[in-house]
Amino acid sequence: MVLLDDNLAALDVLDGAEKGFTLSVLDSSPDCIKLLEMDGRLSFMNSNGMCAMEIDNFADVAGAEWPVMWPKASHDALAHAMNEARDGRSRRFEAFCPTAKGTPRWWDVTVSPVRAPDGRVMRILACSRDVTDIVEARKLLQDQALQLQAEVALKNEALARQKVLLGEIDHRVKNSFAAVIALLRMQARIHADVDAGALIGDAANRISTLSRVHEQLHLDPESGFVTLADYAAALTQDLGQALNAQVDFTDRLPRDLRVNPSQAAAIGQLLAELIGNAIKHGGKDRRTMIAVDLSAQDDRLTLRVMDDGPGLPDDFDPDSAAGLGMQICQIYAQQMGGALTFGASPMGGAAFDVDIQLDANSVGFA
Repeated sequence: MVLLDDNLAALDVLDGAEKGFTLSVLDSSPDCIKLLEMDGRLSFMNSNGMCAMEIDNFADVAGAEWPVMWPKASHDALAHAMNEARDGRSRRFEAFCPTAKGTPRWWDVTVSPVRAPDGRVMRILACSRDVTDIVEARKLLQDQALQLQAEVALKNEALARQKVLLGEIDHRVKNSFAAVIALLRMQARIHADVDAGALIGDAANRISTLSRVHEQLHLDPESGFVTLADYAAALTQDLGQALNAQVDFTDRLPRDLRVNPSQAAAIGQLLAELIGNAIKHGGKDRRTMIAVDLSAQDDRLTLRVMDDGPGLPDDFDPDSAAGLGMQICQIYAQQMGGALTFGASPMGGAAFDVDIQLDANSVGFA
C-alpha cells in the first residue's frame, strides 16, 4: 500500500488532465524516471526506477537533492545537465552511481526540461537507464583490445628480429653459393682437358641455377613465388658469361607470371642442361651462339633452346643418350607433365623444345 500511496501523491505533482494514464506510462518504463523541482530536489520516481535503484520507500528520498544521491565525481555533469534543462535544452551523459544498497551500477542519463502550457520550464525530467552490462562488456572488449595490441606489438617485434636474421642468413647463403660455384668453375678450368672438367662445370651450372632461385625468392620473400621472366633472363645471362657463349634470351611471358620455387628450379635445370649441352657439342674452338625462347599459353609453358653448332646426328635418341644432362631433361619434362622434342635449328645447329604443364596450385600472379 505504500507504493500506491506514493503514486497517488505523485498525481498532484504531475498536474495533467490524464494523470492516471501518465502515471501508468511512467511506471511501465524499465528506466528510472524522476521528476525534479527547479532547485534539483526529487519530487517523483517511478516504481521500476525505485526497484532499479534499490529504494524501498520513496519517502526515504523525497525532497532530496538529486546530485547528493550520486558520487562526487558525477556532480559537475549533473549540475551542467540541470542548468541546460532549466534553459530549455536536453543533455545526455553516462556516469557511475551505486544503488541505495551499494550495488555498483552504470547509468545512461538523459536530462530534459518539462514545460508548462505557456512554454515556461516548470520542472526537470531525468531518465536513467541501467547500462552496467554494456559498460562492463565494453570495458572487457577494451581490455581485450589492449591485450591484443600488446600481443601484436610483441609479434611485430619478433617478426622484425626474424627479418634481420633472415637477411643475415640470406647474405651467408648467397656468399656460400658464390664460393662453391667459383671453386667448381676454377676446378673445371683446371681439368678442362679431361672428362672430370666437364662434370665439374655441369655441377657448377646446376648450383648456379639453385642460387638464382634463392635470389629471386629473396627479392619477394613474402610471396613465395619466383617471377619467371626475370629469373630465366638472369639465369641465361649467368650461364652465357660462365660458359663463354652468346645466349640471346627472348620471352613472351605475361609479366606477372610467377611459379613456386620447385617449378622454378626445375625450369632452371632444364635451361642449364640444354644450354650446357649446346656449348659442349658446339665445338671447343669456337664461341657457340645460342637462342633461348620462352612462351606460355594458358597453363602450358614452352621452352626452346637453339644453337649454331654442328647439329644432331641422324640416329640421335634422347631416351638412349648416355649423358646425365639429357637424362635430367627427360626426367624434369616428364615430372611436369610435358615432353622433350628435338630437331634442326634455324641457326644451323640443334633445337630442343620442352612443353610442360604449369602447376595450377603453384602459379601466382603479381
